[in-house]
Amino acid sequence: MNPAKKLIAPKLRGSDKSAQMLLKALIDGKKITNHEISKYATNSVKDILGDLKRDYGLNLLDEWVRDPKTDIRYKKYYINKSGIAYARLLLSYFTTKNRAILAKLKIRVKAKEPKNV
Repeated sequence: MNPAKKLIAPKLRGSDKSAQMLLKALIDGKKITNHEISKYATNSVKDILGDLKRDYGLNLLDEWVRDPKTDIRYKKYYINKSGIAYARLLLSYFTTKNRAILAKLKIRVKAKEPKNV
């Protein structure tokens, strides 16, 4: 049996489609805030970005921005040029669900536990 078939990918809070839209925006160089929930069809922008950073190893950078009208500070998330290739591989994983890409990315994955017989 192929060892890649035994791997279970880390769970992602939110849908795969939303993760794909977020990754495409990051690859295009856009800066994403937590409040852009209607643009990315999810209520959990921060959760998805946190999971991509923690479980999938995406190198997310952030900066604090102050809104001049309301004087409220919030974070904008983005990736730099060195992280774009990694984000493209992650995007290809989320579109195809090919587990061989996980092995290429060296993502910490759990092996399937045998069922109790």
